Amino acid sequence: MSGSWPQIKTELNALARVRDEGGQMSTAWESYVEVARLSRGQPPYHLRTLVETVDEVGQAQKIADIRILDHGCGAGSVLMYLCAIGYTGIYGIDPRSPNSLGWNRLLREVLGLQEDRFFAFDGGTLPFDDNTFDVVFSQQVLEHVPPDTLDTYYAEEYRVLKPGGVVLHQVPHRLVPYDSHTRTWFVHYLPYGLWQWALRRLGKGSITSESALFLRWPWIHRKKLREVFDHNTDLTIQRLVTFKDFSYYDGPVRLRKAIAQAVALPLVGPIARAALKNLVMIDTLSRKRV
Repeated sequence: MSGSWPQIKTELNALARVRDEGGQMSTAWESYVEVARLSRGQPPYHLRTLVETVDEVGQAQKIADIRILDHGCGAGSVLMYLCAIGYTGIYGIDPRSPNSLGWNRLLREVLGLQEDRFFAFDGGTLPFDDNTFDVVFSQQVLEHVPPDTLDTYYAEEYRVLKPGGVVLHQVPHRLVPYDSHTRTWFVHYLPYGLWQWALRRLGKGSITSESALFLRWPWIHRKKLREVFDHNTDLTIQRLVTFKDFSYYDGPVRLRKAIAQAVALPLVGPIARAALKNLVMIDTLSRKRV
């Protein structure tokens, strides 16, 4: 057992199969926890900032009291990882992934948590009280939020966040040359109608309501954060500099390695970081004033 993200996902998939087959999950859960905790000292790259942030919150209060919301949890893999390493105050919500609701049974049977922690919702108002969560996060979710609910998405995060709480976002956007959703280069730079036409011509189908994709300019995300939250920090450069593990990178690996090498160079690095900041997925950290 290595504690790498691929190994963690393998164990989680095995756990999900037991869950879906209606079997007893305690043994599969113990195997998953064992592998997840092997990564505790060095969390998977894409979860490192999240885990470090949650750990920081955990220094000020009991771990059992920390409340964490994944705002667009998909299949729930990130929350299950956090739960496995000890953060049991997890909550997930997603309008498009009903399979994650099966984790409620596991949390009841294995951990004795009677309250549901995974929810389906309509993409609008969150079904939680004001000032509920210490940490709210989304990873590659905002590009799927329709324009008519975008403002609500940010406003609801602020509402359910506790004073002093933290919000983390990871956002693909329109300036990133390679779109991993459609696996195409530069096509999304075109106006929306031409983009759809080009996707069809390339045999990529089209963006439907089920696979909604609303890639926006990066400054739109930053503007929304300034409008809603009290303090915002851009972590994109930090991610560029610290990215070392390419074993599960979903994209052109050679190019990503070249970027990592360029931003680390003594003299060229600062120039490369400034040039590339708006050409890669952005990471942001926001806080709600105490």
